[in-house]
Amino acid sequence: MYGISRLILATAALVGMLVILLYYGAVENNRMDTYAANFTGRDIEVGADIYYQACASCHGANGEGLVGPALNSADLLVNAEGQTRPPRLIERGWSGDLRSYIEGTVTYGRVGTVMPAWGTAAGGPYRPDQIHAVASFIMNWGEDPGKKWGGAEDRIAIGGVQPVQPVSQAIAEAPPRDVQSAALGRYMFQGPAGCAECHTFDGATGTVGPNLTGVVEQFGRDYVYQSIINPESFGSGGHAVGNMPVGFGFTMTEVEIQSIIDYLENPGAAGDATGATPATQPEGPLGPENGRALAQGNACLGCHSTDGSVLVGPTWQGLYGSTTEFEDGTTAVADDAYLHESIVNPTARIVKGFSPLMPQTYGDSLTEDQITDIISYIQTLAQ
Repeated sequence: MYGISRLILATAALVGMLVILLYYGAVENNRMDTYAANFTGRDIEVGADIYYQACASCHGANGEGLVGPALNSADLLVNAEGQTRPPRLIERGWSGDLRSYIEGTVTYGRVGTVMPAWGTAAGGPYRPDQIHAVASFIMNWGEDPGKKWGGAEDRIAIGGVQPVQPVSQAIAEAPPRDVQSAALGRYMFQGPAGCAECHTFDGATGTVGPNLTGVVEQFGRDYVYQSIINPESFGSGGHAVGNMPVGFGFTMTEVEIQSIIDYLENPGAAGDATGATPATQPEGPLGPENGRALAQGNACLGCHSTDGSVLVGPTWQGLYGSTTEFEDGTTAVADDAYLHESIVNPTARIVKGFSPLMPQTYGDSLTEDQITDIISYIQTLAQ
C-alpha cells in the first residue's frame, strides 16, 4: 500500500511538473513574441527619426516623392504578380530581397542621381544598424502602400531623379539607361560612374586605378564584373586595394555594369549611337550657374534651402558673409575658406541646432574648380 501511494505521488508530481513546463513554455513564447514586436517597433521608431532628419526633404514626409522618387508606393513595396520581388527591383535587375536593396541604396547612394551615400561604409554619417532601422521604417509602409499616410500609388518624383548636368561635367546625351550597349557603357564610364577620373582608357588618363586598355581581352568579362561589384577581392600591381569605391554593385544596375564591360571590351562599338560625342572639359571655375547645377546634381539642395526655410542643413539664403554659430559656442564668418571647409570636411565644425549628417565624400567627388563654383553660387544668395 505504501509503495502504491509513493507511485501515485510521484506520478502526480511528474504530471504537475509537465503542466507547469507546458504553461511556462506557452507564456515564454508569448513573452518572446512580445519582445520581438517591441524590438521591431523600436527599430521602426529609430528609422523614422533618421528618415525625417535626412530623407524626408527629398522623398517626402509620407514617402510621396519630391526631389527623389516615392518610397511609399506599391511598385517598391509589393511583389509583382507571380514574382518574389517588387516591380522596381525587377526593373533594376536586383536579384536580392527588398531589405538588401533599400539598405544598399541608402548606404551607397545612386550613381547619376541626386541620391548621395549615407552609410559609413561609403563615407556617410550613418552606421549599419541605423541604415537597417531606416529600411525597417520604409518597409513598414508596405502594409498599405500608397494609401495610408499620403503615399503614392505609382512612383513619382517631382522634378525627376536625374540631376541637372553641370556644364563642367557634360559628357554626352545619355543613351537609354535600361538597354545594354557600349554607348551606355561609355556614358557611364566617362560620366555618372566616374571611372575616367581614376582609370586610363579610350582617351581617359586617370592614374589612381590600373590602365583598363585590353582588360577584358586579358582577364575576361567575369573578372571585370567582379572587380566592379567587389573591388576589394582583387589587387592590381602598383595600386592599393581599397582605393575603388565598393558600392557600384548597389548604385548601378546590371544593365549599366554590363554596358561598361561592353565598352571596355570594344570601345569602337560605342560609336555615335547616342548622336553625341564626349564634350571637352572646360578648364577653371565656370561661375555661379554651374555651381547651381552642381548643387542640384550633388543633392545639396535636398538638404540646404535657398529660400530661408530650414531643411536637414542650414539654409543657403543669406549664408555668405554672415556670422555662423557652432555647437561648441564658437563663431565664424561664412566666407570662402569656411564654406570650402564645410564642403570637404563637414564635421570639422557643426552649426548650432543641426546634426552632423552631411556626407564626407564631396572632397573626393568634386574638383577644386567645382567647389569654387558652388561657393560662388552660395555667394549670389547672400542678399
